Amino acid sequence: MLRLGIKSLLAHKIRFALTALTIVIGVAFVVAAFVTADSLRSGFDRLAEDINTGTDYTIRGELSFGDITDAVSPAVPADLVDDIAAVDGVAIAKGGLFVDGVIPVDGNGEAVTTFGPPVAGGNWLEDESLSQFFLIDGRWPVGGDEFAIDVTTYGDDSYDFEIGGTYQVVTPTGPREFTLTGTAQFGFPENAGIGAIFSLFETPTAQEVLGYPGEFTQINARAEAGADIDEVRSRIEAVLPDGIEVLTAEDSVEEFSDATETFIGPFQTILLVFAFIVLFVSMFIISNTFNIVLGQRVRELSLLRAVGATPQQVRRSVLTESAIIGIVASVAGLGLGMLGALGLKGLFNALGASLPGGALPLTLRTVLWALVVGVGFTVAASLVPAIKASRISPVAGLAEGSTSDERASLGWKRLASGGLLLAIGLVLTGMGLFFDFDGATPQLTTLGAGAAITFVAVSVLSPLVARSVVSLLARPLVWIMPISGRLARANAARNPRRTSATAVALTIGLALVTMVSIVGQSLKVSFGERLSSAFTADFIVTANTQAGLPKTLSSDIRAAGIGTPVGFDFDLVQIEADALGVPTVIETTLTAARIEDLHEVINIDVTEGDLSGFDPLTGLMIHSDVADNDGLALGDQVDLTFVSGDRITTTVTAIFDGSGFWSNWFIDSALHARVATSAFDDVVMVQSAIDDPEAARASIDEVLDGYPQAVLEDRQEFQESIESNLNTVLVLVNVFLGFALLIALVGIVNTLTLSVFERIREIGLLRAVGMTRRQMRRMIRWEAAAVSLYGAVVGVVLGAAFGVATATAIPADIIDGVSAPVGQIVFFLLISVVFGLIAALFPAFRASRMNVLDAIADE
Repeated sequence: MLRLGIKSLLAHKIRFALTALTIVIGVAFVVAAFVTADSLRSGFDRLAEDINTGTDYTIRGELSFGDITDAVSPAVPADLVDDIAAVDGVAIAKGGLFVDGVIPVDGNGEAVTTFGPPVAGGNWLEDESLSQFFLIDGRWPVGGDEFAIDVTTYGDDSYDFEIGGTYQVVTPTGPREFTLTGTAQFGFPENAGIGAIFSLFETPTAQEVLGYPGEFTQINARAEAGADIDEVRSRIEAVLPDGIEVLTAEDSVEEFSDATETFIGPFQTILLVFAFIVLFVSMFIISNTFNIVLGQRVRELSLLRAVGATPQQVRRSVLTESAIIGIVASVAGLGLGMLGALGLKGLFNALGASLPGGALPLTLRTVLWALVVGVGFTVAASLVPAIKASRISPVAGLAEGSTSDERASLGWKRLASGGLLLAIGLVLTGMGLFFDFDGATPQLTTLGAGAAITFVAVSVLSPLVARSVVSLLARPLVWIMPISGRLARANAARNPRRTSATAVALTIGLALVTMVSIVGQSLKVSFGERLSSAFTADFIVTANTQAGLPKTLSSDIRAAGIGTPVGFDFDLVQIEADALGVPTVIETTLTAARIEDLHEVINIDVTEGDLSGFDPLTGLMIHSDVADNDGLALGDQVDLTFVSGDRITTTVTAIFDGSGFWSNWFIDSALHARVATSAFDDVVMVQSAIDDPEAARASIDEVLDGYPQAVLEDRQEFQESIESNLNTVLVLVNVFLGFALLIALVGIVNTLTLSVFERIREIGLLRAVGMTRRQMRRMIRWEAAAVSLYGAVVGVVLGAAFGVATATAIPADIIDGVSAPVGQIVFFLLISVVFGLIAALFPAFRASRMNVLDAIADE
């Protein structure tokens, strides 16, 4: 039976290749996800080791909560360096500074930029054994007007830097001019900067311009040779004040790895989700292919039973074929996945997000996953056809009576089983959308399971309506092409089970694309409506860096007399209050802004209290939802704890009901300045005092000349930018979902090719009675178009239902109404017909090239 399975595959190489291709793409996604993620992990682990080379201990401010991925650690006093250096067992200790948002501007006035890596500033250390920076050219900067730059940026032809030149550098304390004295490299002999841009200063200068006078962001220390690392650590801890912690090099490496995992893990998961979507769609194609092939081999399988093959042997033969296809597809998917991982890294590097170099690791785990999903999905897809094949009796098989089986397949059993599956799928989908879960993982799992079962239910129920729906959709073909169109319509409706199985892959892919389109359109419309009512500011200033905008920007705009600027800073905070009489601790985002000017730039819609009496050092403003849910009222006291460790008692002074592009908790920027660990705003809104918008823009632009990371937009431009970013995400999602549509295309090719072989005699008779080759090709092509249109219509209807349900389930402060991109959905339907026509090119060509006499003689 093994030899029989291999010979069967070799005898039908095209069918074998097309079936394997559907699995190859899914396996390639899986492999690319694991390989890219493993490569990133390996590279960042090496970077973490490079960062800590020569350093045994890192002493820094302790975060009260959160981690280094969402908060900046508090500073440490500079005089603590001498105390640590004096500890028995410590060889050397030096203070270090690392502050993101330090941007040099080249001789052409162009600010250096990156996509992802930091644009940071720091200090250089005389002791290179404790420093990660190494001088390459020139000399280290000395004094308050000199700086050095990383060698990669200096050597970049797109920038104009020369040693000895004077350049502007934007710092947290404002823009200043410095003379470039040299270039440096992070790590040696290899550059471990992975695209980050560094500006280095002498330590006193760095403390001044980076906003840390008398402080460091951390202190690095090295133990004496032969000293016990843990024992020396304990001695260091003994001299540290409260709020300061010490990490060993091993701790720092582990923390860095955990931090990078916060984006590597989700990135890997997203790719795996798309991989399993492709594999899920592939299962329907493979199952349909095996059903058709086994239907064509009824006589062969019956003869096997007649000469003594048992049902188990027949079943094993079919499963063997599928296993071989799965193994070959998995191996091919491994190779394609490695190329995909290489392409992903190249894409990131092209966008400026330089990633750690190194080989692409192909681990045993990745290989096993590739084999498990490749073989597993293929065998699972062929299981039902294999069981059907094993039930063929020798006599019934030789008679080849399939009409009754077709009628039976459309009976009440299919309706009952499909209805049950649909009910289960809808219930699980509803739970995933509307129930409260403890975490995202169980919610997404429930939602995914519900969607998958719903798709299976649709594939089970689809044959019950396929004949009538396809006949209706294909009716225009009869009017346009009386002969070819009539036959194409009849062929598409002849076998509803096969038509449904062929169209289901397209149904799933198009359902997902339609759902994403409806949710995305609803989000864009809701955002636009809220934006028009929420903001009153004439201009919005954002930053094209991760750090944000120096708080000096607001001061400079105010000093220029252009208008009223309000900086918004979103910070992590723990809030303690007696919610409905029960002590509650909430970790959330808090907004800091200048409250007295808030009404100038946003419609805050205060419903209780009065902002005119707001105390900037003790006042707290909360959203009405918070007041209702937590039982808070005007005059209640609420304790706030910041990541710096500072704990402040505030009083609820106002309750607002405005639409939220901000958080539910507001404090004044004056209070936040006392406890903040960074000196940046996330966004600055400006209400112009100049009537002429063009003149106002020009005046703000003059101020922004000193802040090259700033992006100035009016409200309309700001909305268009947000929508553009959303469109980019939607396009990227649809590109990945497009692979599912590609699988559907392969499935249509597969089915039509097998169908042509099945109808050889019929095709010969049609050619014998006068049908031309051109008419034959038209018939096959429009048959595929009719099947594709059927799958597309079902997919759009199903996707619209999912899209409306999803948009409804999303909180109203994000999506407050459902909007469907009708034009886009119509385009999807049209492109599906084109898909069908393309898929039919090869089968149609083969059908038209058949020898008439040989086709008529075929049995």
